[in-house]
Amino acid sequence: MRHFLEDRIRLVRELIESDISVAYGDLVLILSAVISSCAAARWPGRGIDRRRFVELLVQLSPPDAHMNWVCVPALINSNLVSEADTPYGPGENTRIFRDDEIDLELSAAQAKYTNVSLGNLKRCTYAVLIYEWLRCGYAHEYCAHENITHVPPSRYNARLSYIGRGTPDGLKRMVSFHLDYLIDLAQFHAATLAEAADPVPGEWWIDVA
Repeated sequence: MRHFLEDRIRLVRELIESDISVAYGDLVLILSAVISSCAAARWPGRGIDRRRFVELLVQLSPPDAHMNWVCVPALINSNLVSEADTPYGPGENTRIFRDDEIDLELSAAQAKYTNVSLGNLKRCTYAVLIYEWLRCGYAHEYCAHENITHVPPSRYNARLSYIGRGTPDGLKRMVSFHLDYLIDLAQFHAATLAEAADPVPGEWWIDVA
């Protein structure tokens, strides 16, 4: 199975380097399916797809993947925090931010945004957004979440980057998961694929709030 999954990642890389026009969503669909397969191999069963996908990313990804980091623009779009309480405050309203310039590790987000519940902060972590906005969006609805933009706002290396888009309801903070970041994430989990199933956790990370 490992070789099959690694071949899917190789396919993504080759498509990017080829002259074939391939949509961001098609590539993300393959990458998120690889991650989902890795989670299912570690914790087989039905009715736990979201829990095990997030568990795999948060608990078993390398620390520099920042899976438990909170996407501040997602907090803003969910009306959980005000832009005035973020780096978008006065003078930076139109700035293109990269992940580490604005986002916070979960415990730091708890300390800064004490009015936001732990459950709501977790729902805005990278791991959960990859599952809900990318994996489920493309797999079940054939499109990403409305807050996703497939064109990275930043030309620099980043995990995520953000741009503002005008809408009838005001400015929306659009989120881009950079493809290189998603490829590296899928590659790591394919390379560390469980050889045998693990016991189901007594408590899933996403359920602890």
